[in-house]
Amino acid sequence: MKNTIISIMLFILLVGGIFYLDSNFVSLCDEIMVKCEEIENSIDENDKVTAYDDAVSLLNIIQEKNAIPAIYLNHIDYDMLMNESLKLSLYIKGNDKAESLSSLHLLRYGAEHLKDLQKPNFKNIL
Repeated sequence: MKNTIISIMLFILLVGGIFYLDSNFVSLCDEIMVKCEEIENSIDENDKVTAYDDAVSLLNIIQEKNAIPAIYLNHIDYDMLMNESLKLSLYIKGNDKAESLSSLHLLRYGAEHLKDLQKPNFKNIL
């Protein structure tokens, strides 16, 4: 009886942990996509200072919240987000609008792709 209770408690803890990690990671992806929209609006308005500040804050967000994705994801996918956010800040600082927008769209697509991978469906399972 004691082993059954311990097994049930561990199972509940595991399921709760998975739901917590999943919701936390999905909110991080949403935050990245919203920040990308703000940066794109700033670039379109030729407001380089705001775009650069937002790009640096996006890089800080990705670096600060790396504990959960490091456990939960393939590190290559998360490293791609970090590298592209770093490139984005450098491209904005260098006044390269085309490369900035390209890097921005890669960031947005990468975050959206990682978010879609968290949804349970046959494509993700198989």
